[in-house]
Amino acid sequence: MFRLLKEKNFRLLWLGQLCSPFGDRLIQMILVALVATRSAGSTLSLAKVMAITSLPALLLNPFAGVYVDRWDRKNTMIACDLIRAMGIVLFPWLILSHGGVPLYLGVFVVFAVATFFIPARLAMIPDLVASKDLARANALFTSSGMAGSAVILLAGALLVEWVGVAKSCWVNAASYVASALFILPVVPNRRHRKKAAHSVGLILREIVEGIEELWRRPTTRRAAGLVGLLTIGAGASFVAGTVLVQRVLGTVTKDLGFLSLWSGVGMLFGALAYGRWGTHRPRSFVLGLSFLGCGVSVWLFLWSVLGFKSGVAASAAAGLLGFWIGPVGIVANVLVHEGHPERLHGRIFSSMGVVVNLSLIVSMLAGGWLADRWGCASLLLAVGGVFASSGFLLLCYTKRRFTPS
Repeated sequence: MFRLLKEKNFRLLWLGQLCSPFGDRLIQMILVALVATRSAGSTLSLAKVMAITSLPALLLNPFAGVYVDRWDRKNTMIACDLIRAMGIVLFPWLILSHGGVPLYLGVFVVFAVATFFIPARLAMIPDLVASKDLARANALFTSSGMAGSAVILLAGALLVEWVGVAKSCWVNAASYVASALFILPVVPNRRHRKKAAHSVGLILREIVEGIEELWRRPTTRRAAGLVGLLTIGAGASFVAGTVLVQRVLGTVTKDLGFLSLWSGVGMLFGALAYGRWGTHRPRSFVLGLSFLGCGVSVWLFLWSVLGFKSGVAASAAAGLLGFWIGPVGIVANVLVHEGHPERLHGRIFSSMGVVVNLSLIVSMLAGGWLADRWGCASLLLAVGGVFASSGFLLLCYTKRRFTPS
């Protein structure tokens, strides 16, 4: 798999994709630190800011893939990196604005541009490697991306903690410029032939067709529902867990970085474990066990923070949570691949993205509101209960429903 890195064009794209996520993850840590400074202890304030990071994907994801297929992918990625670099440089000034609206608009623009960068990068892989190497190339991007994101979150958290928000913004902008510089020399093996432009009406009809196809088949409809449920719990847990860790452990981003690191490592090992031992198990069994494990892991995380007041114990619980989250997305993707024709996969995955981002926005806003009224610990206890009971029901009552016909 790593022999592909000997190919210059592929190696440059791979290095670029490592630089760009660094910027994305660093923005998240900057926003967490900013909220902690301006509205310390407010879960709803954190939820509002983080919801803005998901809103562009909700609104633009269905359109981004359609238009990226009509644009030059290399130029699209370079333009996205440079626009994001310019946007993040303005953050220190936007932070000083009253009311927060300019900052929210800046965050929205930066993440809106990212919705075009990601599909352009994924679509460019076949332009750089032979058809026989596509599986290895995607595996390398996915595995390195998961491991890299975990390390990057820790590095970003420590950077914000050590040098502050303003200087972190400059480092963030530099990472986007570095990504553009890596991509600039890339020469695709085959030039992308642009498709003729289509009317907005036709594009909207294609998007609607993907949504209808997603809900047509009961198996994938239930899979989308479970992914949505997992995302709702994750969004509520993020805002409540972040504020709880800041209050109890006394750091702004440092401990969150370690939690993110071990959560990412857990997701990587969960995905590998499913590939090694879970593919021959009934899908309902895997999903049920995963949700049950997620519920127990959330309770262990809560116990680690409140009972032990230990960042190490909380990191172990976060790693266990990531381990059980890992297989859920894989199972959902497999169900889509098996249940629908290839020509519709892009639109269906875009529709799944809408479900994920809508669930994330609603859960973060609702979770922030509930945590301010119930308390962060009570909300995490409830999320763990929903996960555990859902897993128990899946194991008991829906085994055959998720087994491919």
